[in-house]
Amino acid sequence: MVWTDGRGQIVTEPPSPAEAAVEAGVFATAAGLAFAGLAFGAGALARWRLDLRRVEQWGREWDLVGPRWSHKTG
Repeated sequence: MVWTDGRGQIVTEPPSPAEAAVEAGVFATAAGLAFAGLAFGAGALARWRLDLRRVEQWGREWDLVGPRWSHKTG
């Protein structure tokens, strides 16, 4: 048996329904993992930027408050 495409060129045999289902499952799993990875990466990047901003803000505030605590008594 010979399989042809819409242009009349010879192509490989199409997958069986079971093979197509397995292939669809593999691609769906890969797409889900890729999306989860992107979401995790975006969250990690946002968290890193927020932490960096908080540390810089804490440093600026400590520059104002720190000198009041650093004097010695007695």
